[in-house]
Amino acid sequence: MKRRILSILLLAALVIGLLPQGILSVSAYSDTDIAYPVKGGNLYFDKATGTITDCDESVTKADIPAQIEGVAVTSIGDGAFYGCSSLMSVTIPDGVTSIGDSAFWDCSGLTSVTLPDSVTSIGLAAFQFCSGLTSITLPDSVTSIGMSAFEFCSSLTSIHIPDSVTRIGIWAF
Repeated sequence: MKRRILSILLLAALVIGLLPQGILSVSAYSDTDIAYPVKGGNLYFDKATGTITDCDESVTKADIPAQIEGVAVTSIGDGAFYGCSSLMSVTIPDGVTSIGDSAFWDCSGLTSVTLPDSVTSIGLAAFQFCSGLTSITLPDSVTSIGMSAFEFCSSLTSIHIPDSVTRIGIWAF
């Protein structure tokens, strides 16, 4: 009996350890976060870091501006759109340099993503489980595609990977 309980605990620890960072994190808004309205709800933006940090699960379309309240948007944070299955399209503005880990994880309704020429890195599991995504063009500025970035994107039939990419993580596709 003790061996069985120990086996179950070890298996649970292994599964939790294999999850992408950010999946188990709790979203908390800081004093510098502000709401920015988009179609279907709000995005949340950290003015101190220039990062999109979160969104309402009801968001359907996110045309992110280059600046929010006079502060440049520079990154899409870890888990920012995590599990936002209502999200169908997102336009990321010029000036954003990174797409964080699990940023669009399990956005199953996502069919359209526009990335600017300023993006240099796509994080771990950034678009994992985006089953509605059929194609994506990575800009020539991208140098790094994280582990599992597009894993389980079951409808993805076309992707342009520029010559600038020097690192592709395991299970990226």
